[in-house]
Amino acid sequence: MAIGRTDSMQELITILESLFEETIIGSDVNIVKHLFYYLKADNREFEFIYEEDTVVAAVEEIEAHTVTLMIPDLVEQGSRRARVRFEVMNINYQFEVVILDIQKERTVIKTPTELQSYQLRTNKRIPVDDLFMNFIILFRSLTGGSREVGKNLYAESRFPHLMKEVRKDRPDSKLINVMLTEAIERISKDYKIHFFQPDEKLTEYEDFVKKTILRTGKSIYIPDCNRITSYINDPGDDVLFNYFNEYKEMTKEFGEEFALEFFESMRKDESRDFYVSYVITPIRLYEDVVGFIKVNSTAMDRFTISHNQAVYIFELAEIISYVFTKIAIQHGSYETMQSTTKVVDISLDGLLFEIYDKRLFQYLKRHNIIKMFIPLSKDRTMIIRGEIIRFLDRGDHYHLGVNYFSSAPDDMLYLESYLFEKSMKILSE
Repeated sequence: MAIGRTDSMQELITILESLFEETIIGSDVNIVKHLFYYLKADNREFEFIYEEDTVVAAVEEIEAHTVTLMIPDLVEQGSRRARVRFEVMNINYQFEVVILDIQKERTVIKTPTELQSYQLRTNKRIPVDDLFMNFIILFRSLTGGSREVGKNLYAESRFPHLMKEVRKDRPDSKLINVMLTEAIERISKDYKIHFFQPDEKLTEYEDFVKKTILRTGKSIYIPDCNRITSYINDPGDDVLFNYFNEYKEMTKEFGEEFALEFFESMRKDESRDFYVSYVITPIRLYEDVVGFIKVNSTAMDRFTISHNQAVYIFELAEIISYVFTKIAIQHGSYETMQSTTKVVDISLDGLLFEIYDKRLFQYLKRHNIIKMFIPLSKDRTMIIRGEIIRFLDRGDHYHLGVNYFSSAPDDMLYLESYLFEKSMKILSE
């Protein structure tokens, strides 16, 4: 059954009618439609719950009776119903929707005809202009968010000591480096941890490998340096790749003979260095590739790096990339707190904060569980954990909305007192 209009809903309708040509004539379907217009205009990401999996969606196009959503990697599982959940102007909405079509990154749903579920925010957010915070990211999974929990547990069981350090608020970079080298040496004593430099001198093939890793961000695994097929045949793997795509592109541009000669020459060059097999996997800072880990076996070692060992190195690099970024975020937040982590508004439920770094903004979309240190006074710093649920691109800066999920009881009492004073002694709507 449809619900009536609240004061907040009428305020929303008034704002939307001033933004869009189409007017609301009073029916629920138009109110719902304008909610989606609001999400699109604000470039808002929201939750899409399908078969009990929660993914991130964004509105791409709104038609007369349908809405097209951008949902990367949504896999159709037979069901044609899902739920969408989002917040607009202090109201949390939830709809059950009918899925009409799923194609790659685009999912078409039928526009809901009724306001099915809503809940007013209990606590009003208070604007502030003199409150700043530090924050760090918290580990939930290597891919971020709540997804791939199984892989998360697998990684923790495979690298228990390393993961214990990763989970600390302040990971020790020197200890991380020791653990990294020890883990690599379990596979091979021949390895290189390399960070790219602007003017580094490279051979023709080293330059080719560097450009390939920077462009693709993928891990390269050559299981047999004596066979050209290891370099140019399709590996058919989701994690480990070779030069198959580069070979195809080179063939298309210069011809098959040239491409084959290039990779055969590359293979011979690596064979002269006694390579038997190797894996090269990128190291990232945020989402940017800044270097790589290369592990190889040689003719003197009398062993070949197996597929499982190559995956082990890939997983290790993912953990190292995460912890390097965590340390970078921590130092950036603490050193430039005044300019990067200003709190825009705050309540007993959550807060909105402001940053200027686009790389950080994009990274937090995946690694959205954070621990915040908020100095409410000279004598009191509130420590609270939260989940970022809103990502707003304001052009020259970014706003991120956080919902709290854990804190010390005393901290919430101090926050309540702080808000009580800030809000002229009004805390709820």
